[in-house]
Parts: sequence; structure tokens; C-alpha cells
Amino acid sequence: MKRWLMVVLIGLAGCAEQQAQPYSAGETSARERARVHTELGAGYFAQNQMAIALEEFTEAIRIDGSYAMAYNGLGLVYGALREDAKADSNFKRALQIEPNNSESRNNYGSFLCSRNRIDESIVQFTEAVKNPLYATPGVAYMNAGICALKKKDEKSAEGYLEKALQAQPLLQTAAYQLATIQFNRGQVGIARNTLKNALVNNPGPDTLWLGIRIERILGDRDAEASYALLLRKKYPNSEQTKALLSGQQAQ
Repeated sequence: MKRWLMVVLIGLAGCAEQQAQPYSAGETSARERARVHTELGAGYFAQNQMAIALEEFTEAIRIDGSYAMAYNGLGLVYGALREDAKADSNFKRALQIEPNNSESRNNYGSFLCSRNRIDESIVQFTEAVKNPLYATPGVAYMNAGICALKKKDEKSAEGYLEKALQAQPLLQTAAYQLATIQFNRGQVGIARNTLKNALVNNPGPDTLWLGIRIERILGDRDAEASYALLLRKKYPNSEQTKALLSGQQAQ
């Protein structure tokens, strides 16, 4: 089953609620049991076992119908199953319960973007980063940038991607996307600087191939050869390695 292309933070396992609320002993017990089932659901979702994940999230809601992260989990599962109306309603329910839950907003935004509801998705990403307690705002900025690229809004995408890297400098996908914009614009030196952190942090084939093309243009044969060797060694069957071995030109 194909997952959404952007980073989707499950944000379920061990997730502390963002606003502490007083609960009675019975409510605390119910909330704890719902949390355990939600964590189990998250694990099954990560393993692509959607039927079991669905059971766990549903059980969590049966135990505690006000547990937002369980609805968030259902949104993820139904989105993966292409049951869009159910996904949409569960994400909305999660946000109705906890409007400031940035993980739910990021996940809902990712779902909306995957369905080409671009403007709606960017609203969710930008709302996510307003929460000062959000641990990974760079991810939401990155997702907003990637989604803006889907509607050819390069200017907005560039701004979001720059903010993503300011918040989390080692976000490889954000660095790759921003460097690609710069490279295609002819700003090869700037693209090299943007990509440098990503190239030393377990780079993927897209990142390595862009690095090779940058260094080929800038004339650093040693760096080009180093990235080429790493690409062939780590990703021998990738499309990027095939392009390298076929002698495809940098431009």
C-alpha cells in the first residue's frame, strides 16, 4: 500500500497531551487504557497492518471517546485505505477535541495535500507551527513547501522550505527540495550550501544525485567522485545510479 509521500508524524506512541486537564481516578484509568490501545494502533499502522490498527484505534475510542490521538490514528488509517470521508471526519474530530494538537494538524494537512486540496492543507501546516510546544515545526514547514510545489507556487515553497531548515537544519528532504529549486534557477553555489548538511547525514539517492550534478558544474571532481561512489555503493539499483552510469549530463 502506497503511503503519502510527505513525512507523516504519527505522534501517538507516548504522546503527552499538550494541555494538562484534571481527571478523576476512573477517567485517568480510561485515558490510560485508551492511550495503550492507541500506541498499539500506531505500531500496527507503521507495520502496514491496517486492519489491526483500525481495531486498536476503534477500541481506544470505545474506552475514551474524547481521546483526540485515537481519532488522529483513525484518520491516518482511513486515509491509507482511501476511505477519504472517514479520514476527513476523524481528523476533524481530533482537532475539535484538541485544536492545538500540531501532530494532528500536520497529519490532516498531509492527507489534504495527498488529495490535492492544496490550500486547505497549507492552512493546517501553518496552524501547526503556531503552537510553541510543537517539537518538530520544521516538518510542518517542509510539508507546506512540498505541497506548495504541487501547485507550482515556487515562491511560497521556497519560503516554507527555508523556514523548515531554520527550525530543523538536518531535514534532508527540505534541503533537497530547496536546493533543487535553487539549482534549477542556476544558483548552483547556493544550492551546494543548502545541500551540504543533507549530504553528510545518510543521504538518499535523490540527494546524492543532486550533489553530483552540483559538483560537476562547479568543477570539484573529488566531491563529485565521492558522491558518485556512495551512490553506486548504497543504491546500486536506483534510477539515479542508472542515470550516473549512463553518463547523463548535469543539466
